[in-house]
Amino acid sequence: MLEEFERALLANARASVATDPGSLRFDVSQSKDDPLTWVLHEVYDREESHAAHRRAAHFLAFDAVAARAMTGKTVLKCAGRHLT
Repeated sequence: MLEEFERALLANARASVATDPGSLRFDVSQSKDDPLTWVLHEVYDREESHAAHRRAAHFLAFDAVAARAMTGKTVLKCAGRHLT
């Protein structure tokens, strides 16, 4: 399912930054050592924006594929720090 998962993931990431209000960035990285391991770094202006993203059609389409493809995941909620 790697190709199907990658297509769905990248479509979700692109749609998120293009259409989701409050989506500031969505980076997708794939491990060089294990192509089945992915890291997503999503930044939203507030929690409500992230919650709205999880109701968007593009996220729901990705989530349906992810439910079949993923064997586990770890989610970290982080607070941003400005360096200025």
